[in-house]
Amino acid sequence: MIEIDSSPTRAEIADAIPCERAAEASTSDSSSTGKTGFPAGWILAVAVATVVFGWAYAPNFRSLVRTWNHDLNYSHGFLVVPVALVILWRRWVDSERPRLTPWIWGWPALAATLIARVYFYDQGDEWRETATFLAAIVCLTLTFGGWPLMRLIWPAIAFLVFMIPLPPRLNGLLSQPLQRVATSGSCSLLRSTGLWVVAEGNVILVGSEQLEVATACNGLSMLMCLAATVAAMTILVPMSTWKRLVLLASIVPIALISNILRISATAWCYHLFGAEVGGRYAHVAAGWLMMPTALVLVGLELGLLYVLTVEVKEEKINPVTMGIGVKARASSKDLEVSPDF
Repeated sequence: MIEIDSSPTRAEIADAIPCERAAEASTSDSSSTGKTGFPAGWILAVAVATVVFGWAYAPNFRSLVRTWNHDLNYSHGFLVVPVALVILWRRWVDSERPRLTPWIWGWPALAATLIARVYFYDQGDEWRETATFLAAIVCLTLTFGGWPLMRLIWPAIAFLVFMIPLPPRLNGLLSQPLQRVATSGSCSLLRSTGLWVVAEGNVILVGSEQLEVATACNGLSMLMCLAATVAAMTILVPMSTWKRLVLLASIVPIALISNILRISATAWCYHLFGAEVGGRYAHVAAGWLMMPTALVLVGLELGLLYVLTVEVKEEKINPVTMGIGVKARASSKDLEVSPDF
């Protein structure tokens, strides 16, 4: 009886060793990454950097919250971070997961940003000191994820700009021109609707009543809030690039129109019900209706853009099937026999 040795040879053992090592490496890699697919050490480093970043800029964030509480022009700041998180989530879900390529130069850039923050703090420039947190977020993103991660989440970072109020100097420069535009536009609309009014500076004379277009009524709050709303819409709603540009360009006109409609409605209430009722009720109600009016105008503009444009979908032509169809039609013509009469 012949016995056959079934034990593996040396060559087979040598071939099996690399496969076992590769399997062990793959299992070790999968165990080192969490459910998110990123290394556990990377996730821990990002968490630590986030905590340190929040602690370092905590005084600036508290100052921003005080501004949002006391300045109606920037009360929308409370919604900026939640909307930015929604944008981040949508970009993350709708796109492929980026390959992390940490950028080593992010650390020097972060150091330069912190040095600039210290300089602005010494100069007493609170606005620029607070604005450095955006540059710090960009530097941290590049440091941990590189340019692929930055290309994915940059809209969410850019939206955080609406957290910061306008510089005081720019705010003062915009206030008076916006007041003049609101006053003159409201007077023109009121006269065209049959109510004769006279403007004296930023005061509208409605008969014997005086309606003052104060600094708080210059439309700056509507402009900033509407800019944040339209920017979020252009990021979250799928649309063509040129439509996004048209919507962004219409922010200022829509904000001015909404403010003019508000002042005109208040002036009509002054004329019909008197200054006491108009100032106590109509002014407040018209102020609350400004944002819905602006959103309706944005919706009408977006609908008009979709009505005026027709998107043509190009059908892909398969050259193989196209050739078969041509040959079939040619053969059918050859088989046709003319009747004999």
